[in-house]
Amino acid sequence: MNIILISSESRQLLENKLSKIIKGTNNIVNYNMLENNIEDIIEEASYVSLFNEEKIVLVKNADFFGKEKLKEKEIEKLENYMEHPYENTTLIFTTYEPIDKRKSITKNIIDKYEYIEIKAPKNQDLFQEIKRSLSNYNIDEKTLKYMIDSCLGNYDLVINEVTKIKDYFKLGETLSMKIIKEIIPSNIDDNIFKFIDYVIKKDLKNAQSFLEDFLSIKGDVLQLMNMLLREYRLILYYQLLSKKQSSRSEILHSLKLQDWQLKKVIQESSSYHIEDIKDIIRKIGEFDYHIKSGKQDKNIAFQSFLIDIMQY
Repeated sequence: MNIILISSESRQLLENKLSKIIKGTNNIVNYNMLENNIEDIIEEASYVSLFNEEKIVLVKNADFFGKEKLKEKEIEKLENYMEHPYENTTLIFTTYEPIDKRKSITKNIIDKYEYIEIKAPKNQDLFQEIKRSLSNYNIDEKTLKYMIDSCLGNYDLVINEVTKIKDYFKLGETLSMKIIKEIIPSNIDDNIFKFIDYVIKKDLKNAQSFLEDFLSIKGDVLQLMNMLLREYRLILYYQLLSKKQSSRSEILHSLKLQDWQLKKVIQESSSYHIEDIKDIIRKIGEFDYHIKSGKQDKNIAFQSFLIDIMQY
């Protein structure tokens, strides 16, 4: 098949399938619809090599097969290419969004080419798969259910935790509820608070790892940004009050914090100059403006923002 569309809500399952399809192929050209346009992709797919080399043009985040829209001119270009695809090019589109089978471009691929839908296991199917994955360990069903519930029933998140367990423990070991709770927080909110700590401590590796998981369950980065803004504001207000030589009780009252919370803010504050915090808060404002004005994709903008503020 010259044109393939792969959709799945699971990044892991989609990537596994993609790896099998492109295995053994060295000539792969990558595109991302969050950064590129259809014209560039069709031009690349149509390019005739002097040596008749076979190649794969891989297009990620092709969400226009679902709720996103292309311009009429772009649809026409894509449909024209679909009528006469270049024989030495395999054009692969991937999306984590549900497709719309009523769209002409989607129907075209389903009818004439290859459409692969990969459904992530849910509920009892997910429970049984995780049970099989951990069959070489001693773990009861209640603990297994806790694992799945803590990951909101999301296949990718649960598999990440299973991988972590296999890295930490030897075959045959007992995985008690107490042990699993130390590895997996009870819900996504606990994880978000950990993410805030990673960012404030400038731990980019762990922050990015969390963000990948968070985006895989369709989490909204605006939720993360709002919580970060709150934390940075607390640090700024603490620094301003300290500069005024306010007492500890005055600071607690002004910031409406408990003593343990203030201790945390004081510790966080030691890693930043007051001008740096002001600059970061200004950047959050810029992020908010660009997102609300539609000038940037919020997920890409947020990842760039993270890398940027880690330099302070």
